[in-house]
This record gives sequence, C-alpha cells and structure tokens, in this order.
Amino acid sequence: MKKINLKKWACAAIVAAGMLTITHVQAEAAGLADPIIVKQGQTLSHLAAQYGTSVQDWKQVNHLSSDLIYAGQKLHIVFPYHVNQGDQLAYIANRYETTVAEIQAINGMQSDRLIAGSTIIIPAGTNGYYKAATPSVPVQSAQDAIPAEQVQEQPPIKQPVVPARVAPTPVVQPVAAVKPAVPTIAGKEYSKALNMTASAYGPGNIMWQWGGKTFTGTQVREGVIAVDPKVIPLGSKVYVTGYKSPLLPAGGFVATAEDTGGAIKGNRIDIYIDGTQSQLKQFGMQGVKLYLLK
Repeated sequence: MKKINLKKWACAAIVAAGMLTITHVQAEAAGLADPIIVKQGQTLSHLAAQYGTSVQDWKQVNHLSSDLIYAGQKLHIVFPYHVNQGDQLAYIANRYETTVAEIQAINGMQSDRLIAGSTIIIPAGTNGYYKAATPSVPVQSAQDAIPAEQVQEQPPIKQPVVPARVAPTPVVQPVAAVKPAVPTIAGKEYSKALNMTASAYGPGNIMWQWGGKTFTGTQVREGVIAVDPKVIPLGSKVYVTGYKSPLLPAGGFVATAEDTGGAIKGNRIDIYIDGTQSQLKQFGMQGVKLYLLK
C-alpha cells in the first residue's frame, strides 16, 4: 500500500487555504471600493443603517448638502473597519481605494497611528475625489415615499469624466553662485591679515629735517604708519590691533600707510604717536595684528 506523505499534504492544504483567504479579501475590498447605484425608494438613512455608519458620514464622504438622494445616483460606500494588530493606515487606504488623508479627515485623526481593537470609518473608493454626481430626480424620503410602481424609473445618469490631473513639469531654477563670506574686523572688510612687529615714532624721537612731512608728502600725524611698500602698498588703509599702549585707542585703530623708514623692512611698521621721547621708549617693540582693509 502506497504511503501518504502527510507533510506535503498539510503544506498543500495551508497554501490552498491562504489562496482562498487572499481571494476573499480581494473580492471583499473590490466590492466595497465600487460605488453603489441608488435604487428607487432607498434613503440615506437606510444605506447608513445597512452599512453600520451614520447619515452624516455618508453626507461628508459624498459631499451631500442634504439627506435627499436620487435614483441612479452613485454613492461611495462608507463602512466601519475593525483595526487588527499590525494594520497600517496606508495599507487600509490602498486596499479600499481611498487615501490616508480622507480616512484621517472623516475620523478626525491627527496622525496615521492606529490602535488595535478600535473601529474607524472608511470612505471606500474615493481616491482623493469623492464628490457625488447629482441626477435630476430625487428619491423620496422614508416619510413621503410613494409606491415604486407609481414612480417612473429614471435612466442612469452618466457620470462626468474627470480629466486626469497632470502634474506640471517642475521648473529648475538656476542656483545662484554662493559668494564666499567676506571677513571683517571692527565692522570693516579686509583682504589680508598680517602679524607685524611695531615700534613708535613721533616728535620725541625724530628729527624734523623733512619739515614734518611723510614719504608721500603728507603731514605726519596720529593715524599714520611707516611701512615697507613691498609688504603694504603706500596709501593703504589698515586696521592695527593687539598692542598695549595708553597712547593709542583701546582695542584698535584705522591707520594709513603714508611713510617709510630705513629700519622698516618686511613685516615691520612704525606707528606715529604724538608723545614724548620717554613715552615712545615705553612703547618699545610689540607684536601686533595688521588687517589690510578693502
């Protein structure tokens, strides 16, 4: 007698059951996603009760301004859904051909988080555009309904064709070149920063054989410095800081490179200070920071 492979038989049974379940779920979802056509004598309250929802839910989903509905009118089904463990709002929306936003709107949800065991309302088959078409003949409400044989059935109303929304072609905006940030010192833009050695000169330690004139012919005064023209061009505006002297402005000052000197070579500057010989000696040689202003 031929032995039956129980393991293979069990696997086949599980696969078959799974296929039946999937087919049933797909059929159920497709049926609810399709709109219904209102029949003569049906009322909105009857439909809401049939699907276990409220008249207000049906009015909101189908954009109805009153409780009256019409024979031949297409309405999207509104039904309650029991949330299972692991359900996701995007999956439910896709399954019933609606959108996450519409499910959130009708349920007053602030997020897409679902709670297992809760019940939510599903606006089936809307897909972001669920405004119902309005035929011309209303269905009577339950209170004033007349026998169906006395009412001539209205022909089905053709639904307006809604053109597909074509996304506009995005316009690529040219990206402006990002300009590099210009460095500043004391609110002034500069092009170069140099470490310099500074000394001081003035009426207390110079001879006035040049008539008190600088190399460029201007009058010597506070705010003038002597430089090596190979390092700092004559006429340049500079900002000097880093010194320690009560004879100069605290923090730093703007000077003009108008003078030269025999000992002023390379990264050396001589700062004019209107002081005595003793005061100028006290200044000595100091390391300073010089910024070449724009």
